[in-house]
Amino acid sequence: MATGIRRDMHLRQDKVYSENNIPKAVKDSKSSGIIAPRRPVLNDISSNLQINQNANQKGKITITKPTIQITKPTTRLASNLNRTTTSVTTKVKPSLNTSKTILKVNSGLHESVSNIPKAIIRPKTVGLVKTYRGTLTRSSSLRNKSVVLTESQKKEQEWITACKVDAVDKSDEYDPFLVGAYSKPIFAYMMTLENQYMIKPDYLANHKYITSSNRSVVVDWLVEVQQEFQIMQESLYTAVGILDRYLQENQNVARNKLQLIGATSLLLGCKYEEIYVPEITDFVYLSDNAFTKDEVKSSLVDVFRTINYSLSRPFSLTFLRRFSKVSGARSSQHSLAKYFLELALIDYNLAHVKPSEIAASGLLLAIVITNDPELDDNPEDVNSLLSLYWTDVMQKHSTYKMDELISTVQSLAHLALNAPEWKYKAVYKKYQSAKMGRITTSSLLSSPAMRFIAHTC
Repeated sequence: MATGIRRDMHLRQDKVYSENNIPKAVKDSKSSGIIAPRRPVLNDISSNLQINQNANQKGKITITKPTIQITKPTTRLASNLNRTTTSVTTKVKPSLNTSKTILKVNSGLHESVSNIPKAIIRPKTVGLVKTYRGTLTRSSSLRNKSVVLTESQKKEQEWITACKVDAVDKSDEYDPFLVGAYSKPIFAYMMTLENQYMIKPDYLANHKYITSSNRSVVVDWLVEVQQEFQIMQESLYTAVGILDRYLQENQNVARNKLQLIGATSLLLGCKYEEIYVPEITDFVYLSDNAFTKDEVKSSLVDVFRTINYSLSRPFSLTFLRRFSKVSGARSSQHSLAKYFLELALIDYNLAHVKPSEIAASGLLLAIVITNDPELDDNPEDVNSLLSLYWTDVMQKHSTYKMDELISTVQSLAHLALNAPEWKYKAVYKKYQSAKMGRITTSSLLSSPAMRFIAHTC
């Protein structure tokens, strides 16, 4: 169809251009054997040019319409680039009443950079580049004597020097994420916080309706919710800490409200740790409508007020990461220790133990059963077995002596050994998955070393 339209246009054009009214330019083009092109489509001007091979040899371009040739000298820019300009073609936009023309510039000048006057040579930018001063986060700037530090930067540098960065943090001294220079005071502050938010031993003794088994059932359900929502481990640990602190302060909680308090604690933990927080309706659905959305909202206010609006109590997983780095533990040992720590969340008898103590005990137990599962060292007792792997570096960073950890290590070993028959299966099933490394299927959990430690408790 498009071909037919162009053919009709060409026929109408032939009717208009008769022998008497053909323009002179068109007659010249016909006499020279060049056929005038049809009207271009969509402003495509490339079809208006016809290249003549004989004209190319002379450095000219022949077109179907009159041309205007203008000769002007080569610009300084072309000379500065050390190029020989033989022909420069500039397209001039025609007006409405004139035909399209092409301007052509011919020049045979050959100039070099040396012939350019010095006045037009661009001067060198000497002294215009600002020297880099650096910051305290770069070791090179600290050694640069030309750096002028402010008073606050001098105090910060003195404080970092006073911290005496340990060898384990030396590689992370200037890392903005691991902040090795601040690791020592950070964990000292966290140990102060865990002493501030202590859980009392057997805090449920004065409760009228809540028992230790009720508390374990709720924590076991929270582990399942954490897997269902695929939220972070930190949210789960924070939720259990909030639950224990609330039950310690409020001794009049009804048994049918305990699941509501558990869901509220996990929701607060998610708000503190997560980027995307689950909806309240999701908690209502997972509880099989045991409570309503309005009850969760009112419970949020109650729980938050009871714990004095404080969510900064540290948990054992944070200390475990620190101790694993300090001791140089392998990834398998770290994963085993994580399994022991989550089992401790459910056990009410370990709720009052400090998070740092549980972390140090779990890591020590994992190191012992992975290094000597068959008891090749023939230890006399648990004390002599654990003392072989509790180094001075671990004692320095954890602030615990080996004698202070024996009872906690034995409790964790007893939990892990009896986990397959325990009625709270959430953590055991969780670590059966490939994502968690199928830890519960490991033979180390039933090794002679594990039995030796657990049966002496």
